[in-house]
Amino acid sequence: MVSRKKTKPIQQLLDELDKPLYERRWEDVKQYVRKASKKVAIPEGFQSFLEALEVTDCYFAGGKGKDDLNEARDKLDQVIGLCQPGDPGDAFLRQLATILRGQLLWVLEDYKGALYAVQEGLRCSGDTTQLHTCKVLLEGTLCTALCTEALCGAHQLKAGDLTHSLDAYEECLRLSVDMLQRGQAQSLSHHPTVAKVMKVCLERGPLVAMRVGDASRAVRFCRKVLQAKMESVLKDVRHLCTVSLASIFLFHVSNRSYSAAEVSSLVSGTRHVPSCLPEESLLVCTLAKAYVDTWAVSVNSLLSPMVVFDLLTLSLVDLKLHAMLVECLEDGMRFTTASPHLWTQFALALTSNGQVKQVLAVFHECVSQFPDDPLTLLTAANFAVGKGERPDLCVEWSNKVVERFKGHFLEARAQFLLGRGYWVLSEQETVSQKRQELHRRGLRHLQAAAEIDSKDIGYSFHLAVCLAESRQLHSAKMEVQRSLTINPGHTGCLHLLALILTAEKAYLEATKICDHALQKQPDNFGLLDCKIRLDMAVDNTSGALASCKAALALWRSLYSEEGSRLIDQVIQDNQSMSEFDTKLQDYANLEMVDPDLASDTGSSQFTMSGPRASVSASNTLQARIWCTVADVFLKVGKTSDALSCVREAQFLAPHFPSVLLSYGRVMQASDNEKASGELYRSALALQPTNPIALTLIGQLMYHSKRYDQAEKYLQEATAVDQLNHEAWYWLGEVFSSQGHKELAANCYRTALDLELTAPLQPFSVVLSSLVPSSL
Repeated sequence: MVSRKKTKPIQQLLDELDKPLYERRWEDVKQYVRKASKKVAIPEGFQSFLEALEVTDCYFAGGKGKDDLNEARDKLDQVIGLCQPGDPGDAFLRQLATILRGQLLWVLEDYKGALYAVQEGLRCSGDTTQLHTCKVLLEGTLCTALCTEALCGAHQLKAGDLTHSLDAYEECLRLSVDMLQRGQAQSLSHHPTVAKVMKVCLERGPLVAMRVGDASRAVRFCRKVLQAKMESVLKDVRHLCTVSLASIFLFHVSNRSYSAAEVSSLVSGTRHVPSCLPEESLLVCTLAKAYVDTWAVSVNSLLSPMVVFDLLTLSLVDLKLHAMLVECLEDGMRFTTASPHLWTQFALALTSNGQVKQVLAVFHECVSQFPDDPLTLLTAANFAVGKGERPDLCVEWSNKVVERFKGHFLEARAQFLLGRGYWVLSEQETVSQKRQELHRRGLRHLQAAAEIDSKDIGYSFHLAVCLAESRQLHSAKMEVQRSLTINPGHTGCLHLLALILTAEKAYLEATKICDHALQKQPDNFGLLDCKIRLDMAVDNTSGALASCKAALALWRSLYSEEGSRLIDQVIQDNQSMSEFDTKLQDYANLEMVDPDLASDTGSSQFTMSGPRASVSASNTLQARIWCTVADVFLKVGKTSDALSCVREAQFLAPHFPSVLLSYGRVMQASDNEKASGELYRSALALQPTNPIALTLIGQLMYHSKRYDQAEKYLQEATAVDQLNHEAWYWLGEVFSSQGHKELAANCYRTALDLELTAPLQPFSVVLSSLVPSSL
């Protein structure tokens, strides 16, 4: 009689197969079963369990389809049916099979069945000393969290049950850390399942916490992991936690909801405890970067170094630490040298730090390294035409995109930047024929951008501005009206429409449009300036002064901490002109810089022989307001009041051309031509092609009968700005005094034609409206 083989206990089989199963070495598992079956009997249910486990594992590794999962589910049902209730080994196998069956149901999108099966399996108690058993329990707990979240999202569970999902995510993290400590591995690469589970938990957990209104739970858990002893927590885990905690702080926690840690949440043993949200956000991001630096994240790492540098960028930009950001990104270039994203990030950081020359060098390198990346080319082109002041590079880089990426979703943007580049080049060109050709090219590409993407108001708006600047008023009006059909409340379009109406001398209609735009955006200083000039154009001086006081009051409400020596005196409840004048007269007695001290040698405070002073954007804005107030007083002949205003403007922004020109006009109205000439020359030294400065100097030369010098400056002014009707008029006066009657007549005719279509403000002012957000 043949002797019957002894059945090997399931618990012993799992102990001996623990490492191969955990490490997914299925050939070793099969070889072990073959050898063991020759000596002892292997329970039928156990073999079916291993087969189902292999199918499931291969599916998650990408080697099986969903059809195979149905077969695996049938095997697990068979295993559960074969297990004897009273046998401890069978009970343990049933527990594992039930959890695994729940995971299969989750993949098959039967979330209710999956949740019921996994919860039933997790209620049983079993041996958790084996890594593979812990892995099954870990995956089951994660499945519970995901199923609960999915069912709450589908409204199949109560909203309050979402907290159970958050509990499961926290339990997953606890089990993960416990498994890593038990495995004594040096990297998460030895625990791929644990790594994936942790990543899911650290990504989904904060989102669920926000949905239940308790982001502090996610913060507390991450802090607990970071506060653990360094040797007991892998650097990979700490890196994941720092990045997750940084994301929570930056996106889910406000200053009001933030609570400081009782002990340091960054490095165990340190005495430093962050006291505010920005501080802890920055420290967590810095710690994440430190792991990248010292640990040298491998290519197989779960988190790309780019994630860390993106979070660090957000934190440093929020704190306006641009210099530190430049240093960090420059250091990070060694990790992602092949990524255009970090190169672009580095260039933008340099821009924020004011290092314009370095930015152009970085973008040159970007374009040479990534010539086939249209986004990189257009980002570089956008900088070149703006702060880079290199429209030629904008034309070169955007033209590459236009030529090589026809039909690309960025084609409209490329056409737009190419049009802008040509337009700015035309503004710099002094040869009339070349300027007109560049104008035509710019308009052609701007029109192409507006046609490709007719729903983008930015393209049609810029096209309307360029049409207006070239005095094609009817076309500009049609284009801006089309833009307003896209967005009726676009203040830039409303401002432009008002200026077009002023060019048509329809001041009352322009005033209505301007008032409507100010209702939409009452803090737009460009619109307030337009309103003031409209009131002046219709001789509504009291209205103009009231608008001036409104602009000063608005500035005071926005920048109260920076203050002004005069602004508090002139802002009163009574907006009468007499009250305004009295305050200005009182202020004129204060000790101020005397412009009569200006010397012909150029050594006065109005010249740029020394370094330029650093002036805040808000002070520059206030200085412009005072210059506008001065213009109002000059119109009504109150020179002393105008002088008080420009003195305040000069105190706030002593080296800005527009301020110097306003000061010069006031001094000229006071019959102090020596001081006014010095001020005009100082403005011209700052901007050698400033057409207003050239015109005013030419006008002074004419009055002093220095006709040759006057002709030189005025000819240069008309070359720089051919639409400057004042320069043409004074050039006609010069020619008339020199006896050139025909030349003078031509200049007068040109001046008259241009003045008929001249707006109260330059059309280009709408592209840089003085709103607080732009300062």
